[in-house]
Amino acid sequence: MAFFQNLSKKKKIVTITLSVIIIALIIFRLLLPTIVKNYLNKTLADMGEYSGHVEDVDIWLIRGAYVINGLEINKTTGKVPVPFLIAPTIDLSIEWAALFKGAVKAEVKFVDPTLNFVAGPTKETSQTGAGTDWTEPLDKLLPIEINRFHIHNGIIKYNDFHATPKVDIFINQLDLHATNLSNVEDKEKPLPSELTITGSSIGGGALSLKGHMNVMKQTPDADINMEFTNINLKALNNFAKAYGKFDFEKGRLSIYSEMSVKDANVEGYVKPVLEDVDVLDWNEDGPTVMQKLWQAAIGTTFAVFKNQPKDRFATKIPIKGKLDQKIDTDIFTTVVRVVKNAFIEAYKKTIDDSVSFNKNGEENEKKFLFFKVKEKKDE
Repeated sequence: MAFFQNLSKKKKIVTITLSVIIIALIIFRLLLPTIVKNYLNKTLADMGEYSGHVEDVDIWLIRGAYVINGLEINKTTGKVPVPFLIAPTIDLSIEWAALFKGAVKAEVKFVDPTLNFVAGPTKETSQTGAGTDWTEPLDKLLPIEINRFHIHNGIIKYNDFHATPKVDIFINQLDLHATNLSNVEDKEKPLPSELTITGSSIGGGALSLKGHMNVMKQTPDADINMEFTNINLKALNNFAKAYGKFDFEKGRLSIYSEMSVKDANVEGYVKPVLEDVDVLDWNEDGPTVMQKLWQAAIGTTFAVFKNQPKDRFATKIPIKGKLDQKIDTDIFTTVVRVVKNAFIEAYKKTIDDSVSFNKNGEENEKKFLFFKVKEKKDE
């Protein structure tokens, strides 16, 4: 009889203990989003020149994820009218594919973020993100090592509110996908991570960037190709008026680039191609004769140094140097290539396939008449 009474007491104790644990877990689960939210807001409150805040946090234990809602980061040390970053939704989850390979890694997705860069006459009125160590807040915001990173429908903006006229240039519909960042797969490859970016821009331009990286190194290696095509130049008139004191009557701009970074050594080029350009309208451009003459001089430059059969003004700007030192853009070679495009051979509207990651750092180009001539011919 006593045995059953003791057994009954043990059952009661076990039942009460389990009930308390379950209730405590339920309460903890209910409070967890608030705990995480307060922790993040405390972390983001002081980031040097910037301060951040999140509106809400959702926890999804079943899929091993949490969602940050309404992240906003503002510059606090100056007078900038727009936030540095707005991220309505950030989804951080365990990457199951990596987990099955024995690695605990995260997959992160930013949905509809907006990043605002601002130019101004002073440091206080400018906003670039420089001057702040983002490592600590990012580690706390995204505490698991990231293996896959995505941006869906992002916007990057460049504003100058102090220019006349005001400048507002943007890339929208930005989609970015970076995979294998922590090198869970393809560990023998020198560039194991894959990067793709697409987007649209002011003036109807189409951005396409593809490449591979190794972000596990202290100074990451990369091999990147970019095409930014068919931008309507009239859409850039506020930029041209503010900084060049001229505008475009018509024309299209495309930009092609290859860039290789190996052991902090940078090699590559940027190739801007302008087509069907018209700058001067005597009936509209500038209230003064000097302004009209300035626009006439710019228009004449385009007219003289464009490739006449293709109506194409272009050059190829070489880029070379060390990331921790001066990057050389070789102005003389750039000018010579303007002449080459105009009178010898028009640059083609495509990537040249002339930059090799494996040959980065090798000196294998010959010079003739003070400029490099060993490059792939353009059609």
